[in-house]
Amino acid sequence: MSDSQKLIIRLPEVLPEHGPILFPAKHLLIIDEKRALTLKSVEGDICGLTTAKNKITAITNAVHEVCAYGFSQNHPATLVGSNVVMHNLVYYSAPTCVYTLQRLLIEKGVSPSYVKTIRVEYCSFQEITLTFCLQYESAKQARTLLKRLKRYAGIVLKSPRSQSEKASKKIGFAGSGDSESWYINKTDHRSTLFYIKDRNQAGKYSSFESPEVAKKIYTLGQSLLRIEITLNSNYLIANGLDDPQAWRGTKGQEIYEREFNWLRKLLKVDVDYRVNKPQQRHMEGLGEREQSVLDWYLKGKPVNRHPKFQSGEWKKSPIKRRIQDRLRIDIDIPWKEHCRMAIPGLSDLLSLDRLVVPPAELLDHCHVLSTVKRKNRELKELAKAEIAAAEAKLAMQARAKGKRGIARRATTSADSSVLQVILEALREKGVELCFSTGAGTGDGTTADISDLMG
Repeated sequence: MSDSQKLIIRLPEVLPEHGPILFPAKHLLIIDEKRALTLKSVEGDICGLTTAKNKITAITNAVHEVCAYGFSQNHPATLVGSNVVMHNLVYYSAPTCVYTLQRLLIEKGVSPSYVKTIRVEYCSFQEITLTFCLQYESAKQARTLLKRLKRYAGIVLKSPRSQSEKASKKIGFAGSGDSESWYINKTDHRSTLFYIKDRNQAGKYSSFESPEVAKKIYTLGQSLLRIEITLNSNYLIANGLDDPQAWRGTKGQEIYEREFNWLRKLLKVDVDYRVNKPQQRHMEGLGEREQSVLDWYLKGKPVNRHPKFQSGEWKKSPIKRRIQDRLRIDIDIPWKEHCRMAIPGLSDLLSLDRLVVPPAELLDHCHVLSTVKRKNRELKELAKAEIAAAEAKLAMQARAKGKRGIARRATTSADSSVLQVILEALREKGVELCFSTGAGTGDGTTADISDLMG
């Protein structure tokens, strides 16, 4: 969901004026029977303006220094307490992570002068999930469309060569009844999920100021079809979308539209497949050969066995295109399935014109631009106040103890981290050391960002 993103915040260089810094991190040291040690980062939780627990992980470099933090964030839950009603606002998740990291580092005693240097420019997205909430006239219409789309996609995405398949193997589903969801497996570096969020589900976070607000939000959610398109790291990097600035303002809106149109094209939404059997007057303008193929097809016979087609010719024959252009019939799909799976008016039903517009009374509880900007400002002010308080505390300590005392204490802190001390002691004991930071490459990057802290 634009409500679910993974990103890295790379740490800026530590300068002498920042003093010695021990970045907070948790690691798991595993020693096997061969006295080989494996070092792994440990997951932990971090919160924004709500009690929603996002995941953070310390990422270490080749010399075991913390060089970045990885976030897995539910942005709507972090700021407003719920992701039931939302718009895509990808860019704003980056400053949200920056402010939450700044607050964490201040809490753990990191120099406030250093914490202030952490900015959005050090962020890069690893995975982005876009969520399109399309609104319908009723909960029944939304639920019916969800089920019909699953059948439709299963047939449209099925390979013409696999006539024995009932549905495309790209289609999967989970749950049943009112909790059913279905998905399209990885296609063009994207994964797509369809579902309806009409109530608070077990294991899912939501927080509202009152039961009355919760009821209104979930009532609205019943009429929303949610479509999630997840973009993986390879796709983001190849298209320059790992940079938060690529998602800012109108550039972000253009990306949302482009990705949604990719899905429309994949599902052939604009084809408007025919439901009723064509009459003779509809066939005017078709040549004799096209009519012969169409008659054969409407009788339920496989087109690839038509006597006038040589082996494989029908796949690239202009006859196929002329029949589809004239009659909105795809002869790759058996007629019996064609007329059942077609969804009249699908182009309008699966349109960005249907993006939800929540009522004014619910805006404070929805992930929309005005609310997200205001909530990010609140989070920013909290971070600034905590940084200022830490600076004031340091200044007070300096006045109380004098410069000499402060310098002596800094000297005893040493530049090496607790982790490095432990590792050196293990080396002296002859323990073989093997290091793993998720999927780290040794330069602070990772392909699997999940969690930390605590």
